[in-house]
Amino acid sequence: MLDVVVIGGGPAGLSAAYKLKQADLRIVVLEAQDRVGGRTLTQPVDVGQGKTEMFDLGGQWVGSSQKHVMDMLRELDLETYPQYTTGTKVMQIGLDNEVRTYSSDIPPLGSLRGLIEFQLFLWRVERMAAQTPIQDPYRSPHAKELDGHTVDTFARKHSHTLAFSKGTDATRISAMFFLAYSNAAGGVMKILEAKKDCAQEARVKGGTQQISQLLAERLGKEVVLLSHPVIRVDQTTENVKVTTENGKTFVARRVIVTAPPNMINKMEFLPPLPPYKKLIYENLPVGHLIKFLVVYEKAFWREKGFSGEVVSNGGNERLPKGVSCGPLSVCFDATTPGGTAAIVGFIAARQGVEWQGKTHEERKTAVLEGLAATLGSEGRDCVSYTEKIWAEEPYVGGCPVVFGVPGTMYAFPHLRLPHDRVHFAGTETSTEWTGFISGAIQSGQRAATEVLKNLRPEMVSEDDLKGTCYDPESLPGDYKTNQRLHSDTYKMLLIVAVIIVFIAVVYAMQL
Repeated sequence: MLDVVVIGGGPAGLSAAYKLKQADLRIVVLEAQDRVGGRTLTQPVDVGQGKTEMFDLGGQWVGSSQKHVMDMLRELDLETYPQYTTGTKVMQIGLDNEVRTYSSDIPPLGSLRGLIEFQLFLWRVERMAAQTPIQDPYRSPHAKELDGHTVDTFARKHSHTLAFSKGTDATRISAMFFLAYSNAAGGVMKILEAKKDCAQEARVKGGTQQISQLLAERLGKEVVLLSHPVIRVDQTTENVKVTTENGKTFVARRVIVTAPPNMINKMEFLPPLPPYKKLIYENLPVGHLIKFLVVYEKAFWREKGFSGEVVSNGGNERLPKGVSCGPLSVCFDATTPGGTAAIVGFIAARQGVEWQGKTHEERKTAVLEGLAATLGSEGRDCVSYTEKIWAEEPYVGGCPVVFGVPGTMYAFPHLRLPHDRVHFAGTETSTEWTGFISGAIQSGQRAATEVLKNLRPEMVSEDDLKGTCYDPESLPGDYKTNQRLHSDTYKMLLIVAVIIVFIAVVYAMQL
């Protein structure tokens, strides 16, 4: 019998396995796909003259404030280099689809009133995010106000600037989820920017999938088993049996599940998952993202004084039937340290769904037209165009993360709580940089600590338990007080029963 089965071979699962392996536990990692890396994927891309270079088609950015991924990069001897941000930025948002340039953190919104309103709105959001902990969003003083709001309805309530309210497709995302997600990164602007300590600060030389590949190498092929999708998790009072799609079974004392929540929801658990955990899994849709990479002979945008950063609603010029706008959402300079010029971008949300139904050539043509409109006519003449439709990736189903819908965020903390002998990790369960590679690593290490608390308690200190399910401060309020409420309920029922009996006796005596 094994000590631990880890389900999922991405940064979360392999970080957990690596920590458990160092504790000399008998482990196995079951990865559904034929590769490790999860939502990180580094592949060779045509850069011309018969050559290829490695580029990230999945999660790619890291930052100095992301402690867990930076520590892991040092452990694995991987280097980073800064995201290029020199020059002016480009924006195409609003009903007029006009292309504007700016160099400040806040884009121009067509009028002084719009700029002031946006800044006031941003201050409000940052303040509310700081009061909405990802550990338990319902601890926020704004919980009752925000419970039924989407990001879109919240923005419309607090902003009358049409250009801003049309700048995002957020009609399904819970406002409370967005604030908690921002809180985990240290603020809204931390997520959006490419400056020091922000989400897009730096890239990894050779690509981020190396994190998983190197960890898998250190664990060994006998530990990391590819093409082993898990379909069932049965547990007794003594062990857990994991069954894979190919009919194999693995028995262990503990299990760590690191698959994305939308994939966990497809697994069978016996006994069934607790009601709160099941509820939140059923209400976490996965994002829809197409990532593209365009290689050029030279970084023409730099020569024009542009940073390569583009924020766009896609525009509406020469659109094929069935789409409401062009494909561009966000773009960045992706030029390599060796000087290979490239632009990386995303077709996101509704645009991603619409454009997924078009052909590769239609998407390529539209993306190049969008880059020509925003960065210059040279955008039409590329060396190569590469894309990754994450909705079509087996056992992932979408990218970059799942998101909460209104009315269910009270159950969100239950994502990271164990189900008896089954523990849960994955970037969505992290409390720092949720949704990022660093969050995935943090979650894996946290789940490994929880397992060690049970299997190697002598190796775990009180400080190590902070942030785990064994730390009362990290538990949701209803979970912490469940036993007390359970006891209080029975006391109340007993009192009510006594009163009813007393009244009945008195009434009977009067007859």
